[in-house]
Amino acid sequence: MKRWLSSRTKPLLILLLLAGIAAASSPYWLWRLLPEHPLEVVILDKSVPDPSYREHKGLTWVLNQTRTFKPDGTPYREASDYAGYQPGGGRAGTVKELPDSLKEARLIYVADTYGVYQGDFDKPPGQARTEKVYGGLEKQEAEKLAKAVYDGSLLIAEFNSFASPTEVEARQTMTQLLGLTWTGWVGRYFSDLAGEEVPAWIRSQYEKQENAKWAFKGRGMIYYDEQDRILVLSGEELKSGGGVLMELTEAGGKQFRGVSRASYQYWFDVVEAEPGTEVLGEYEVPASEAGAAKLAKTGLPVKFPAVLHNGHNGGGSYYFAGDYADYSEAPSIYQTAGLDRWKAWTVRDRADSPASFYWKVYVPMMKHVLEEVRSKPRPESAKPPETVTENGITYHARTDEQYLQVYRNGQWEDLLIKGVNMGIAKPGHFPGETAISKEEYRRWFRQIGEMNANAVRVYTLHPPAFYEALLEYNETAARPLYLFHGVWINEQELVTSGDAFEAGNYETFKKDIRTLVDVVHGNADVPKMPGHAGGSYKADISKYMIGWMLGIEWDPEMVVSTNEKNKGKPQFDGTYFQTKDASPFEVWLADMMETTVRYETDNYHWQLPMSFTNWVTTDLLKHPSEPSEKEDLVAVDPNKIAAKPAQKAGYFASYHVYPYYPDFLNYEPAYTEYIDHRGEKNNYAGYLNDLRKVHSMPVLIAEFGVPGSRGMTHRNVSGWNQGFHSEKEQGEIDARLFEDIVQERMAGGLVFTWQDEWFKRTWNTMDYDNPERRPFWSNAQTNEQQFGLLSFDPGSSGMVVRLDGRPEDWNKAKLAPILIGSGKTATRFGDGYDDNRAIREVYMTSDERYVYLRLDLGGKEPLDWSRMNAMVLLDTIDGQGQHTVPNGTGLRTEAGIDFVVDLKGPENSRLWIDSYYDSFYYHYGHVLKMIPEKAYAGTKDNGIYHPIRLTLNKEMTIPGPNGGLLLPFEDYETGKLRFGNGNPASPDYDSLADVAVDAAANRIEIRLPWALLNIKDPSMKEAMGDMWAGGLGVSKLAERFRIGVVTYKPGSDGLALPGENGAKFADVLPAANGGVLPAAGMYAYTWQDWETPAFKERLKDSYTIMQRLFGTITKEGYTKR
Repeated sequence: MKRWLSSRTKPLLILLLLAGIAAASSPYWLWRLLPEHPLEVVILDKSVPDPSYREHKGLTWVLNQTRTFKPDGTPYREASDYAGYQPGGGRAGTVKELPDSLKEARLIYVADTYGVYQGDFDKPPGQARTEKVYGGLEKQEAEKLAKAVYDGSLLIAEFNSFASPTEVEARQTMTQLLGLTWTGWVGRYFSDLAGEEVPAWIRSQYEKQENAKWAFKGRGMIYYDEQDRILVLSGEELKSGGGVLMELTEAGGKQFRGVSRASYQYWFDVVEAEPGTEVLGEYEVPASEAGAAKLAKTGLPVKFPAVLHNGHNGGGSYYFAGDYADYSEAPSIYQTAGLDRWKAWTVRDRADSPASFYWKVYVPMMKHVLEEVRSKPRPESAKPPETVTENGITYHARTDEQYLQVYRNGQWEDLLIKGVNMGIAKPGHFPGETAISKEEYRRWFRQIGEMNANAVRVYTLHPPAFYEALLEYNETAARPLYLFHGVWINEQELVTSGDAFEAGNYETFKKDIRTLVDVVHGNADVPKMPGHAGGSYKADISKYMIGWMLGIEWDPEMVVSTNEKNKGKPQFDGTYFQTKDASPFEVWLADMMETTVRYETDNYHWQLPMSFTNWVTTDLLKHPSEPSEKEDLVAVDPNKIAAKPAQKAGYFASYHVYPYYPDFLNYEPAYTEYIDHRGEKNNYAGYLNDLRKVHSMPVLIAEFGVPGSRGMTHRNVSGWNQGFHSEKEQGEIDARLFEDIVQERMAGGLVFTWQDEWFKRTWNTMDYDNPERRPFWSNAQTNEQQFGLLSFDPGSSGMVVRLDGRPEDWNKAKLAPILIGSGKTATRFGDGYDDNRAIREVYMTSDERYVYLRLDLGGKEPLDWSRMNAMVLLDTIDGQGQHTVPNGTGLRTEAGIDFVVDLKGPENSRLWIDSYYDSFYYHYGHVLKMIPEKAYAGTKDNGIYHPIRLTLNKEMTIPGPNGGLLLPFEDYETGKLRFGNGNPASPDYDSLADVAVDAAANRIEIRLPWALLNIKDPSMKEAMGDMWAGGLGVSKLAERFRIGVVTYKPGSDGLALPGENGAKFADVLPAANGGVLPAAGMYAYTWQDWETPAFKERLKDSYTIMQRLFGTITKEGYTKR
């Protein structure tokens, strides 16, 4: 029996044993059966002080467990397969730089850039702050990452990828790439606020900040910001639970199926998603009602983004707002199928362990991302433009009767030009400094391409980065951006000489032409000279050029002078161009175009369509309604020049055409009565119609558009004015103008302009600022600065206060009230509204564009302008100003009041100026005698305030019968305050808003452009001085602004009514003494000077409107369906 059992059971036992072994080892051999995924992954980790490699260890485990191996088939090793700090013995570490080229990287993971510090080796007690050894993302590294993303790599970054100690420029590149804004705040949950995990520097900084001992214990949340401000939530300020809860949004749930929610216990940063960036996961802080109120007071939210996805940058990007890959307990074994799922099922939530978050959130999320990378084909290089070669000359673009054409699919196709002009400056720099970086150019080209544009025009030589970035963009873009390149000529020298043929003008311009031809062919080394770009130009972008556009808007008197000085000049007859019945200046233009084509043909066997810049002032039409002789003095006629057959690429006309200037556009009946394709009167379309009829070649509208500025310079008969448009109105008008351009059979148009230009001036504000300091601040009153589709908002994170009537921005900036009231009015009226007239708190701040004020009033009734009006009194410079307070309050001031913010509701609010300090009146009344003189205006403290005005037109006569039509001097009130929402993130955003009101909270926010306050340069506190004593150009240091606030009950005439004690004001800060506001009690506001302005790029509403139009309109004028 024993023998039988033994013989029968032994094989069975062996089979059972083998089955057990197979079952036990199945995760291993099943893992072996999974397919390998070769993938080039670049990891950047600068925070590796020791061989634990914890900051990226969790990532390498996921890569290897999913069989995502290196292209050579070997697994990723946390000890060697990363760039950053490589630890050695003690301080003997080395640095492994990012590869020079990231072209082959399919995935780039920035794990941490915080760095390595002396304390990592010395281990000081309590985690005190120590000196940095290595760390922070550098500008060149950020630009390298950006290029890789634009070339198709996927970027994943997590905390800390851009916070301290990263350079500002690198930070801006990263946050723009990731599609987010960093609030400056970082936070973390601690299981014990008295424990050793809390860094010593946080404790000491808190004690210094609060002037109190660190006495916290038990669980809590700690936040700190860029300025080392500390905020602590503890005890009753937290609900039960540990850490912040990370939960997927609806969009995140669809993308990351199977990912659980879990508590996150480590460091995170507080970020905001930019428009267009998807929020896939959110944190929720376990704050009680008291804790939430404490956060709100500092401008911190309870819910904020944890996982963001930006799909608008080439390969796209993800941002994890925490140390997700930091998991030192990642298993050494990864060769096991299903281990991650088993861990996720069995792991327990513990406040002192990241395991639950790692297995339930990070690992499954990364598996989805890796699958996305593997399944997404890498973008192929774009096909270079097709070309035609005839008789040894190659070209890819030419002109037809009406359009420019490109050679595609073996045939010539019409190309409706839909593009933008691009300047050469950014905030803080004059154009000649050529300060735009390659990364900025690269980003802008991508945004222009995403706007559905097909062309960019530049006026002059840009730095090499421009051409390199354009070439790199076009080599991967689905549709190329073609370039119109200008050749600039020195206007001052041209006008001074009065002769285009003068040797200096003639030879210098030809030399510049030849240099630029070499530049676009990547064959130039241009010496760097002050005021000009230079460097080594090796990027050959000639195949993406679509035309040359020579010169500038020609000064008509210079043209006349050139013609007079060169009478008898023979007609031009070259190889490529000839003239007939041309003026000397037109002969000069033919000569210059011949020079361009000859040099390019002879040296590169290449040709491009040719043109020269022109504008309405020197067009070939007659304008009988033009009041200014100079604006219709002379014609520069493109028809007098003809391209010969040897110029195979052709010739086209280019005009700058705006709807508001010259003035004949508003008065010529043929234009003002013209009926457009919409069945409406349209002076712009009428002019275009006439212009097109008189040309024998394609006509490109090389500049068009209106500015989205607060200040205005000219009016248009249809309201398409030069200024005082919101960004939305700007876009709607620009779109309408482009529709007219298409309908009137033009070759297309180039919007003026891509980016706002802080350095610009305009005639009706240029006498009131410092020309040497214009680039250092943003003048909302100068329309020329605000033509862009891309805004440079003041402040590194955008405007310090987003005007919307809410307190969050003020709390976030930690701005304390400058004046605090008693909560009760000085005068009562017994009408049930007294408490609402009480001034509770007054706030003030400023940035590179605006001065901001906030009034918090008392009471529980909603704000009612018929029952309460308010005034803010501003003393901006010493030695002058009014001492009487307007609106019949009976109040006087010790300080001289220069400006009064008069708040009377949406229809009647305005800024008043002391009549003695009124630069408009002084300029046009006293000096130029163009408006009636006021005898009182030259006397200080005369008791009279003026509205603030800007000039639009001087007196002029429109030619016509009986001496024509006399038009009086024209101006408008620019000090009138507009109510609305000035927050760009708001659906009812109005970029022109000056005042935002939260009526329910009795809160009023105000923003005033610096220029409205006679500030010539806020970066140096330069104000206009006593012009009656020193003239319009006199300046004075504005050491401080003194502030006072008054509320009163208005009568039907807007004047103050008396209260129960006979006083005609309700409340006043500072408190009046015998009806007089003491100067000593007024708050003295000042601000820091700056040499480097802070700014943040933002695409305006006008960009989105033009993007939609460019994506749908065709040359036939209808939209694609």
